Amino acid sequence: MRHQALFDHVMTSGLRDWLDSQATAREKAKRQNLQILMIGMGIAAAAAIAVMSFMPDQAEYGFVVGALIGGITWWVANLPVQAISQQIKVRANEELGAALGLRYHLSGTPGSDFELATRMGLLPSDPDQADYSDFWEGTFGSAEGTLHEAHLQEYQQQGKHRRLVTVFQGVVMGYQFARPFSSTTLVRQDMGLLNGLINFGSRLTGLKLEPVKMVHPDFERRFEVVSTDQVEARYLLHPAFCERLMEMEAAFNGQNMRLAFAQGRVVVVIETKDMFESGGIEADGDDARFATTIDQLGSLIDLTQALNERAR
Repeated sequence: MRHQALFDHVMTSGLRDWLDSQATAREKAKRQNLQILMIGMGIAAAAAIAVMSFMPDQAEYGFVVGALIGGITWWVANLPVQAISQQIKVRANEELGAALGLRYHLSGTPGSDFELATRMGLLPSDPDQADYSDFWEGTFGSAEGTLHEAHLQEYQQQGKHRRLVTVFQGVVMGYQFARPFSSTTLVRQDMGLLNGLINFGSRLTGLKLEPVKMVHPDFERRFEVVSTDQVEARYLLHPAFCERLMEMEAAFNGQNMRLAFAQGRVVVVIETKDMFESGGIEADGDDARFATTIDQLGSLIDLTQALNERAR
């Protein structure tokens, strides 16, 4: 574990005792889950048999009715498990946030950083369904900032059917940059021939964003930079900064990291899987889940510290 000292501190400061005190609630949720499954599946089987008995020529409807009732039963049976798992997650994440000087909320409304990332084309602009979770705010290392998860979906036509497809799932993080600047600069994965189309979309913001030629050859191959001020963009993205950004991209397995420098802030967008899942029904998984959350949040704080700079 990369952050063993932090793990030990939070656990010994009260979280371990609280987790142990949830044993009764966990067992109750398991019993409720099993009872609902047994009753519901019994009803599903009885309903399927009844339909097939009274409608022998249309026996397939019996399977449909049984499957429908079984699906509803499975969903209802998992509600107690989900409730206690969420309760544990929130408490664990709140304790972790308090230890780091951060405030945690399970749900919330995206703020100006998310709006900026959307306006600059770093996120889909008009999803059909948007879910936001795991909001953290406070001081990330030495920078005031916010971060949260977002799951954005759009309907896409596939043959005769329309289905929701994920167009973004990951983290949106923004913080105050240590060095003053007045321009707008975007850093994105190099898309080759698609860069021109993306740049056209960026111009819809009303800003004159032009490609910036970078002096770092590896960075130039992996990222595309556009800015309203060529000179200031190179001032912000000097060779040492480019090196740190490539290191952070590698640390996150190259998961389509992109940045926006605007209005004195840096907004970082990273595509990831679901994060910060500290809660669960089984107590023997508590340590592993909490350690994973600590490493995930710690990596994002490390990213902030690595990319932020003191004023020169």
